[in-house]
Amino acid sequence: MASTKRSGMWCQIGQSMAEYTVVMAALVGGLLVANRGACPNEYEDCIEYLLTVMHDNYDGYSASIAAVHEYAEDYEVAENSGDNGGSGPGESNGSGGSAGDGDTGGQPVAAISDVSMVSGNGGINNFGELDVDSGIVTQNGEVVGTYADGTFTANDGATSNASVDELVVDAEGNVLQRTAVTDCGDPAKVLGFGYESQADGKFYDAAQYEAVDVSSNCTEATYKIIDRDGASQPEGRIVDGFYYGFTSTPESAFNPDGIQPEGEVVYVDLGGASFCAVMLNGWDSGIDPDLSEEEFYAEQMSLILEPNQDDSAWFGTLDAEQYVEQVYFNGEDPSPNDCPSNRVIAEP
Repeated sequence: MASTKRSGMWCQIGQSMAEYTVVMAALVGGLLVANRGACPNEYEDCIEYLLTVMHDNYDGYSASIAAVHEYAEDYEVAENSGDNGGSGPGESNGSGGSAGDGDTGGQPVAAISDVSMVSGNGGINNFGELDVDSGIVTQNGEVVGTYADGTFTANDGATSNASVDELVVDAEGNVLQRTAVTDCGDPAKVLGFGYESQADGKFYDAAQYEAVDVSSNCTEATYKIIDRDGASQPEGRIVDGFYYGFTSTPESAFNPDGIQPEGEVVYVDLGGASFCAVMLNGWDSGIDPDLSEEEFYAEQMSLILEPNQDDSAWFGTLDAEQYVEQVYFNGEDPSPNDCPSNRVIAEP
């Protein structure tokens, strides 16, 4: 999946609630443009309106995807009119788990699959699912246009700026978030990553989408990061204050001894300009422990704020948008300071 640039995000050093305010303000601005500058009277403020629209749009993703799945199934039934040959109920087609139940014309629906949803106005307008063969398909199976190079072109020739969200969905079209599997310890060891289907309640690995028995383990939410150039990093995830760079783990790569993280997440408390930083492991281990607290803090800050990226141990920050999605839409518990960090760096 290609990285999505977040222009100007690096300049916004505040990555806790201060940055979420900036993110929300930007999204509200886009919403007002789309709505000609007004919030409907039934909402107390634009933030409430924004969250409602984003939540409805998020639900719309699932509805659209589910409908496209239904359309595909009906098409298969029509193609196989009178002929129910092929795979039987529940049989796998060799490309991941199957949710087939015998009513799909012999073509079982994949239990977990990748989809590309095209939207505009910062995700507010959902155009439909991107099908590389036919174009943009809506929830009723209608092809409404095409997408190329950041532009949605409708069938009538009208164009709009657009973006593509690469999503993982279950057989019912529910959008899934990548989840960590742990040993339930304290601290917990991360064993692997995958997705829990809302359709069948099973857990599937993050690489081959094969069912994995995690009944004796625990699962935890994960969070994305953006790098210092403002690009979203689709592969890495934060879990319990640590960063794991490779998370597309097949079941065979699940490690009972725990996967080693590549970075540590710290909340840098600067008062009004605090932020959530992802640092390389051992980033401050070379500081003389005999220094005073003030001197030690000064050394830490010099490492965090190193201007030369080639020499810096700071390589990313929490993806505020995805954090908001996890907490406010998916019901995950908010982290202290809205930063899933291992420790706080603050002036003594």
